Amino acid sequence: MSLLSLLYLDDHGIELVSNAVRQWCQVRHVSIQSIQGQKALNIAVDKVLAGERSPAAIVEAIDSDMQVDFTGK
Repeated sequence: MSLLSLLYLDDHGIELVSNAVRQWCQVRHVSIQSIQGQKALNIAVDKVLAGERSPAAIVEAIDSDMQVDFTGK
């Protein structure tokens, strides 16, 4: 993700991305600064730029796009 992508988000979009990614990272015990956290941020920004406005749908999109096993098994 380019930081330029964030320029296209309004205040609500930035808050939506921030809250969804923070929630996703907290539930999965992943740092937002990790590779997985950054990937989640990219996915969230893409979804909001595409018009998604539901926090739950953004978190679901992150889950479906991530190919990481967080179960520790």
